[in-house]
Amino acid sequence: MAGHIGYDDFDICEEEMYEQIDEDAENAKPEIEEIISQQKVVTEREIKVRLEKKFFPWIIGRTLKAMERADVVRRVGYTGRRSRAKRIPRWFFIPSEAKYEDVVGIIEKKRRISIGINAILTAHAPAGYHAEDLFGEAFESLGFNIHGRDMSRFRGRAVRGKRGKQLPNLDFIIEKDKITYGVDIKNWIKYEYETRRVVQSKVNLATQLGIVPFIVARYVDKETFYIDIVRRGGICYYYESLLVPISYESIAREAHDVLGYPVLAGDFLPNYKIKWLGKLHRDFVKKHKTKG
Repeated sequence: MAGHIGYDDFDICEEEMYEQIDEDAENAKPEIEEIISQQKVVTEREIKVRLEKKFFPWIIGRTLKAMERADVVRRVGYTGRRSRAKRIPRWFFIPSEAKYEDVVGIIEKKRRISIGINAILTAHAPAGYHAEDLFGEAFESLGFNIHGRDMSRFRGRAVRGKRGKQLPNLDFIIEKDKITYGVDIKNWIKYEYETRRVVQSKVNLATQLGIVPFIVARYVDKETFYIDIVRRGGICYYYESLLVPISYESIAREAHDVLGYPVLAGDFLPNYKIKWLGKLHRDFVKKHKTKG
């Protein structure tokens, strides 16, 4: 199943992985150029998401800069009316020979849609906890015992935190078949090199509580998936699509059609995703029994 990375997908050592970075950047150039040629205008986030199954987002960022220096693409801003909205794309990439006045309409449209989809993904927006709610319901339907949400303590243990600040937490602690998981859900579209630290921190919280890390995220790069989750005894569900309430179906459709974002608007987690959660657990139990 596309996007659902298995334990056997990693037959490459870390050294070889790093040696491939420059080669990957070279391989990314023609794909980026083709997308920009087709789209006429792209945001940096858009191109990273469109190619995230093939290249790490930070490689796309480096490659775009190299293409800009080589005058293959050109970076332009938006000269129209300014907005106070947060998370607005500041720059747009266009073919080097393109004229701004010929693409300004596309820029305006992609800017508007980017603002809209980013606004509903913030932590305090209605969609901020949507993925958590959907996965919580899915775990219940699969027969997991949910010990609690936003958990920093469990069975006599507590996570470490900074003095004077609220303790960090995990979205759920769940249990089934004598396996207890510390679950954290990330319904994000933005993912960069530094984002890996967020995943690492959540894995650390679970290990501090003596339970199995279970990262549920729209996207996790393969290196982090393997080194920071699987190698540390955890599991990960890379579920691909942004999850938003059905009330946002219109902006979700625009984000999909115009920006190429994988977005799923609905108030229930699709059955195939629920089944995949169950499979991940069964596989982990089987693996755990084999080791025992």
